[in-house]
Amino acid sequence: MQRTGITFTAAAARLEAVLRGSARGEILDALMPGDAPDGALARLRRAMHAHTFPTGAGSEPVSLRSIVDSLDARTRREGLHVLQGWDYIAHRFPDEIAPVLMIDYCARVGVAHDDRKSLTILLDQYFLSLLSLLAVRAWDDGDPNANLDRVTDLLRDLRGPQGSGDAFVEDAETLLLLAVSYFHPEECGYDAILDRIRTLDAAHQLRCALPCAAIMGTHLRWGLRFMYRRDVGLLRADNEVDYRWLLFSLLTLMRRYSPGDERVAEGLLGGLSADPWAFIGKAPAFLRGLQAEHDEFRDLLGAKKADLLRDFEALRPDAAAYSPLSFATNFLSNAAVAMVVVALRDDERYPPLDALLSGERGVAESAERLAKKLMEYSVANAEQLAGRGAPLVVLDRFDGAHSFNAVVRVLRES
Repeated sequence: MQRTGITFTAAAARLEAVLRGSARGEILDALMPGDAPDGALARLRRAMHAHTFPTGAGSEPVSLRSIVDSLDARTRREGLHVLQGWDYIAHRFPDEIAPVLMIDYCARVGVAHDDRKSLTILLDQYFLSLLSLLAVRAWDDGDPNANLDRVTDLLRDLRGPQGSGDAFVEDAETLLLLAVSYFHPEECGYDAILDRIRTLDAAHQLRCALPCAAIMGTHLRWGLRFMYRRDVGLLRADNEVDYRWLLFSLLTLMRRYSPGDERVAEGLLGGLSADPWAFIGKAPAFLRGLQAEHDEFRDLLGAKKADLLRDFEALRPDAAAYSPLSFATNFLSNAAVAMVVVALRDDERYPPLDALLSGERGVAESAERLAKKLMEYSVANAEQLAGRGAPLVVLDRFDGAHSFNAVVRVLRES
């Protein structure tokens, strides 16, 4: 008889019990005793590796091994390694999970110490990784729309009073995209997730499309500038799967767009920003299998072109406000690593990664402060530079203006 794996519902209930109760505080207390022979960071690292955390004398440890093994094995069979980022030097997946490697890296660069602040932030990162895995498994049982909402609730619990208070990611849809935001040699995993997103209801598809368009824009703009030397042909040849995700996002947004909807207009602008010719013009050969979707997008775009141009004008980058068009990163996961380092090093509170993907007026100032911090970190650390010396996180108003002008020019001439 085949053994049944742990369900999404059971895994979510277990994580709710840990994140909403006193368990994290008890774990930190157990890691901190001063008479231990090794440091608190080393003890936290061992606990993460084993997925089992001490909670003090006489208390049962918090064991999450069965949840991780079950959900992770299922995800790997589908072609994704959510808990392990790609090792670009060794050209393979590392043996350790990302939260353990995060401890190693932060200790090596001198920003993580045997103090409660460091332990709290790094423990939050461990649970954020588990919630990423849970978001990918939202289609396993029950209603995936409700399951994603449940992950969003768990993200709120994560930044509650038991944790660091840092809001690294705000909602499940952005977390889902962050979970797959890295290079993977098996592209079938990306397509499988996209096929599942297409089964969500209209509201949740929109909630995926908004961050997806922005994230793909940041990724492709960075690549066009630093990897492909402004050669759009090379960009397309190396990122076909990204274009499939981007077409889904742009069509979803275009179906929902109405004049004056600044949020959707901003998503469309960001999604078009790296290569407007691919979607406003004739479909590239590798998108011919999605010709119907491409045609629908172009028809809707043509019908609402004048309205879009007016709404785009209100989003023109300038020196007075943060624009997501000015922000670019190789992968969003690179920005996430930088954000952890900044949180460990600074006492200041920053907005979540979601804020970098939107020019929302209420958080624009703090989003710009965060973007500048992430770029400063990326420029200052040689490990965070791409092979040609390019910083992996960039904030550049001039490049944002260049991207804006390209979209508007191509749209006007179409």
